[in-house]
Amino acid sequence: MNLKKLILEGMYDKLTGEINKAVFITMKNAMKGSGTQESPKKYKGYEVRKDPMPLTDMQTLFNNEDRTLYVGEFSDSVSGVDVEVHLKFAVTEDGVEVGKFFIDGHAEADSDYPSIEVNVAVHPNDGEKVFSKIQPVLRDLVRHEIEHLTHGRDSAAAKFSKILRGDEAMRVKIRQNPELFYKYFLLPKEVDANIHGLYSKAKTMKKPYQNVVDDYLDSLVDDGVITPQTRKKIYNTWKARIPKIGGIPNLK
Repeated sequence: MNLKKLILEGMYDKLTGEINKAVFITMKNAMKGSGTQESPKKYKGYEVRKDPMPLTDMQTLFNNEDRTLYVGEFSDSVSGVDVEVHLKFAVTEDGVEVGKFFIDGHAEADSDYPSIEVNVAVHPNDGEKVFSKIQPVLRDLVRHEIEHLTHGRDSAAAKFSKILRGDEAMRVKIRQNPELFYKYFLLPKEVDANIHGLYSKAKTMKKPYQNVVDDYLDSLVDDGVITPQTRKKIYNTWKARIPKIGGIPNLK
């Protein structure tokens, strides 16, 4: 493997790790300062213990929230990325099963100061016990979103070699038709972000990259997000892209 490409690929590891650590500290403090499900308290004015309306999924709940918990500003001289991070956090008996968790997030690249928002929900019976399960997935998410920050032409975090054409029109079309959802994983920005995010996850779990990619795509098939046929198309697209990125193990 080319040493220069390996070093370039790993230049975001420090930033990813710092953000991960800060998010977990914020979640831990928020959980401790939020009272109990029976007697909830606001933590820094933010409602952590949540009781969603019936049939409200966690993503909708977070989308409808205006407030966030401020995690911090991160300025990394190694990668040259400066980013502000916010957290939406829920401890709830509804919408999250015991032993499981919800996690999502997004990046705002087109701004003077790029930002990442992380959304996490856990069941109160699990508390911090579930954090070890969240760790590699959060690492994947953070690295994924950092990669998006480098794509935006108008972003302060943009990297010339990584800038990609805008794709919002195609994203809207995909969201409107579930049969097209597999194309989300074929968008150039998502191809690169998934490749980098899953590699960060593999390093965190100390598992072969091949296994982590296979498990992720298999889970999408099991959940009905993609079909076995579209899985093959996504896999082959990622496989062909990896050597062009460099510094990441090839897929077989």
